[in-house]
Amino acid sequence: MPSLTAPDGVRLHYEVEGSGPPLVLHVGAGADAELWRAAGYVEPLSKAYSCILFDHRGHGKSDHPTSVAANHIDRYVDDVVALVEHLGQPSVSFFGWSNGLSIGLKAAADHPGLLNSLVLFGTLTRPATPSQIAESTKRRLAAMREKGWRYLLDDMVAAERFPVPEWFLDRVLATDTGPWFAYTEGRPLWNWSPWDAMPRVNVPTLILAGELEDPDDVMGEAAALMLDATRVRIPDREHINAFLYSEFVVPRVMDFLADRSAVAPT
Repeated sequence: MPSLTAPDGVRLHYEVEGSGPPLVLHVGAGADAELWRAAGYVEPLSKAYSCILFDHRGHGKSDHPTSVAANHIDRYVDDVVALVEHLGQPSVSFFGWSNGLSIGLKAAADHPGLLNSLVLFGTLTRPATPSQIAESTKRRLAAMREKGWRYLLDDMVAAERFPVPEWFLDRVLATDTGPWFAYTEGRPLWNWSPWDAMPRVNVPTLILAGELEDPDDVMGEAAALMLDATRVRIPDREHINAFLYSEFVVPRVMDFLADRSAVAPT
């Protein structure tokens, strides 16, 4: 199994399928990189790109560290840097869904030249104060400890207009909760906001969000802050089914990646 070792010693698993320019696929807090294959992304994308299915720390076949320090967002970004260096690539395209959105955004802002294009799939909340973040984290951790992944899934599934397949739920429920808890617990310590990072992203960016998961078009506000960002809304879809609507998403991602060239780092 192909793997690399992160700067802090965590072993990270990945797979490569297809040929062409490298495209890193980074999933969110739940499931593993095989989710991309199950949802119908890998088969079409691999015809034009070397799809790098990345099990980020705490997921799939990678190591599952459970300390707050090992699950700081900077560690997740360092893992992407280490992956690109391990692959021997000068730069890659990055496709991040759900929590992977924040990882890609921070990697692009903190490491100019690492990414040559960026696909951000999902939505963000508007900026919050440190006290709001701390209080939200406290409530979230209490619910997570009581319900595990059901804390997220029950509300998400209830909000979906279309049924969520059991195979998707099974993949999320099989994910180790320890790293997720640690990542969430550490959020008040980050001293980082994606909204501060957006103006520093200097590569072409495609933002995808379901109309129902982002009714106020917050991601349109995000796109307006970025140097070269296009926002596409996915009709009639909430968070999970927006991702599962690969027959709508993939052609738009393919067109974006084909039509944009890298913006030179400044």
